[in-house]
Amino acid sequence: MDDTRFSIISDEVSQDPAVVLRFVRDFGLGGFELRSMFGRAFKDLTARDVAEIRALAAGEGLRIHGCATPVFKCELDDDSAVRENVEVFRRGLEVALELRCALLRVFTFLRRPEALSAGALGRIAHHLAGLADLAAASGTMIGVENESSCRVGSGAELLELAKALVHPAAGWIWDPCNVIYVPGEAGAATAGFPSLVGRIVHIHVKDAVRTPNSNVGASAAQVGDGDVGWKQHLLEIRRSGYRGLLSLETHWRKRELDGGLLHLPAGDAFSAGGDEASRICMRRLAELWRETQ
Repeated sequence: MDDTRFSIISDEVSQDPAVVLRFVRDFGLGGFELRSMFGRAFKDLTARDVAEIRALAAGEGLRIHGCATPVFKCELDDDSAVRENVEVFRRGLEVALELRCALLRVFTFLRRPEALSAGALGRIAHHLAGLADLAAASGTMIGVENESSCRVGSGAELLELAKALVHPAAGWIWDPCNVIYVPGEAGAATAGFPSLVGRIVHIHVKDAVRTPNSNVGASAAQVGDGDVGWKQHLLEIRRSGYRGLLSLETHWRKRELDGGLLHLPAGDAFSAGGDEASRICMRRLAELWRETQ
């Protein structure tokens, strides 16, 4: 595989770094994206955890491709929660610097049933710009992810945010599969990509099938078997000139995961069955990528 193009989110494989490293070696990847490990979410990793991760990665000559923080998966109107999340970001920034990682993933506050207003967008952009200022001072950047449980979930919503947030240390983490889970969103999962790609710094790869009559709206699927349309989208990505990573965020398991785990993925229950499922999906992703050449 082309290790300049692919990565894996760590806990989609295992909570055990040795298992993650074996996966990375087996697929010839250049590193991995860190979310939860040792049974602890990224924000809860101890100094000893971080030191061990750094030593293991350095020993293998691997990079940490991203630090997946949970920052701003909170209520926009809860000032106390916002301040707490900024502090979580500050600690996450220290971890990223120790791991020599330049990208920290963040979100856009918990979704509300009402439409996204200009006022809310402005406030979201203001808070994100504050994080970007902190990142820029340390030579890193934030990647703002579109997420179905957050206020910016679809490509159209991300395009609206793009008008309000313009910062050299802020880019987009594009996840078309998350669009499938956005309540009431029936359009193409990849809509908006051509207008967004100039600021996309990282792409997550997973797949799902829309299930309108279920309480979650979609069910995780093997890469290529869902409603994203990955073969066509990979062709679009290749033709767009995007040069960043495609990071597998499997989510699918042979035994379906609980929806709560998908919202805040972490720990052993989330990672159970992940190595096998991620191997299936990484092989499929590589196959689809070759087919676009």
